[in-house]
Amino acid sequence: MSTPHQQIGQSAWYLNPISEIKGVRHALIMTLDGMVVARSSELPVDEADGIAAMTSALHAASRSAANTALGAPEQTPVETVTVQNAYGTYMVMPAGIRTNTLIAVSGDAEMPMGVVAHTMARQAKKLGEQLMSVPLRTDDSAS
Repeated sequence: MSTPHQQIGQSAWYLNPISEIKGVRHALIMTLDGMVVARSSELPVDEADGIAAMTSALHAASRSAANTALGAPEQTPVETVTVQNAYGTYMVMPAGIRTNTLIAVSGDAEMPMGVVAHTMARQAKKLGEQLMSVPLRTDDSAS
């Protein structure tokens, strides 16, 4: 488990229910352009910054690839990106609808993906509701 959290603003408490799930290594809240908003305390600042930047690129590439492959309109948002390898799972989802924020979680091979996905979705909805007062960036290159 990875609690408590390093935070910027008041967003870190959204990570607590996710981090308490067995098998979760780290949790991170970031903007679509790769800026860290909150992170697990065990996740070093430099590593969190790097992960956020790479996740921004992963999310944008996943959206472009999925929308092209599925014949969806270019701006159709991605709901969840999941990457698995022999060491575990990395899941990323937007925090609410039409926000510029993502929640990401990494976990070991034993992490219960269904439980994590459900908890992430619940926390993302709560965070998204809080963020709705913040205008969405219109620069398409950042999403």
